[in-house]
Amino acid sequence: MKKLLYIFIFILFVTSGLTAGDKIKEMKWRKYDVGLTEAKKLKKKILVDVYTNWCKWCKKLDAEVYTDVKVAKYLDQQYIPVKINAESDEQVVFEGKKITEAELAARLGVSGYPTIIFLDTEGKYINKLASFVPADRFLPIVQYIGDDHYKNISWEEFQKKIVPTTK
Repeated sequence: MKKLLYIFIFILFVTSGLTAGDKIKEMKWRKYDVGLTEAKKLKKKILVDVYTNWCKWCKKLDAEVYTDVKVAKYLDQQYIPVKINAESDEQVVFEGKKITEAELAARLGVSGYPTIIFLDTEGKYINKLASFVPADRFLPIVQYIGDDHYKNISWEEFQKKIVPTTK
């Protein structure tokens, strides 16, 4: 009987895993220069989240999008996530020079928050997303870039492939 109880507890533990819509606690964010080095080594793209401490949409992105299980799992597989505080004096290395995160955000052309910048494995600019997007719309965007669809088809064509229109 005791053995049966252990088996039941084990099955309950295994089957109580996270499902779609569940949240994770926290992603592992890197500093810009650390993330760039890691991306080159692991051959992953870089997702740069540029935020400010006062930005309510940045906080919503952290709370609702990056904690979404599907988004977090995909980002972990395909990207090195980097955070930059657009008002920080913290130093990072950019193109061989030490600059502040605020200066880096300006050099990356950020003028609103949140802004997500997508870089290739070498740190070269791919594209940016300058707004909050809910998790269900964010995932296809990171997949479009992460799986290199952007190299072969337009965003509009990609959307039709993932969400076929019904007539």
